[in-house]
Amino acid sequence: MIKEGPVCLFCGQTDITFTAFEDTVFNKKTFEYVKCTNCSLIFVHPLPTMDDITKMYPVEYQGELAKAYGRYDELFRKIKSLGNFNTVLDYGCGGGRFVVEAVENGFNITGTEYNPDLVAKLKSNFPKASFLTIDEFFKSEDKFDIIFLSNVLEHLTNPKEIMQLLKGRLTDNGLFVLEGPIENNFNLTQLVRKTLFFIRKYIFRKKASHVPTHILYSNRKNQEQLFKDIGLETLYFDIDESNWPFPSNYADCKSMMQKAMYWIATFSVKMSKNFPWWGNNFTYIGKKKI
Repeated sequence: MIKEGPVCLFCGQTDITFTAFEDTVFNKKTFEYVKCTNCSLIFVHPLPTMDDITKMYPVEYQGELAKAYGRYDELFRKIKSLGNFNTVLDYGCGGGRFVVEAVENGFNITGTEYNPDLVAKLKSNFPKASFLTIDEFFKSEDKFDIIFLSNVLEHLTNPKEIMQLLKGRLTDNGLFVLEGPIENNFNLTQLVRKTLFFIRKYIFRKKASHVPTHILYSNRKNQEQLFKDIGLETLYFDIDESNWPFPSNYADCKSMMQKAMYWIATFSVKMSKNFPWWGNNFTYIGKKKI
């Protein structure tokens, strides 16, 4: 057990142990995945520097700019059932998928992104919304009825600090709405995946070479505890499961290993319907405690 060094990104504890997740080499550095013995958060060490982050997130990382297709219809219904809200901040808006649908649902929305080139593209393609770089946003003083984060927390080197800063930008009756992966939450796919990682890491002494864009792997318990620690009241917290990161389409499987992974993930998704806290994705709605 390591007694000094990495500090947990959620609870701030320094008692850290090693994990089955393979070390990965990126930007001429080795990043290892360590686990907090207090809250069980898994995160990379060392944390990426600004140079690493710039190389991790080129404009093309976000893929194609979004088109509306109803992905968030149910979420918007739930938000509207909780009160009257007008202004929305999409912190880390990516290709603008949520932005487009928020505009269609009558919201006044501002999207933010780290890369100024991506922000320029978003402004050009989605004139009915406003867009800022992250730096521009933190220099402003605007407040919002809703702050939305989709697949953002796992990319942050300082998630608790960012959430505290964003909390200060909510209106008095405002809502946090978040969604994303909880990659260390239990399901059958996760169990198989960690077993494979353990074999590769400790028996075959392998290292990975993927970009460590997911800086942390959370679970249901420590994810919700983070929100409580920064003073939020949970209104809604749902866990579900998808085949990701295993294949989701059998026709795309080109090898026996991929086909086996597909069937494992498909069976895991079906099994998770019987266990509400199993899964690898979360949706959260919370508000500031008054």
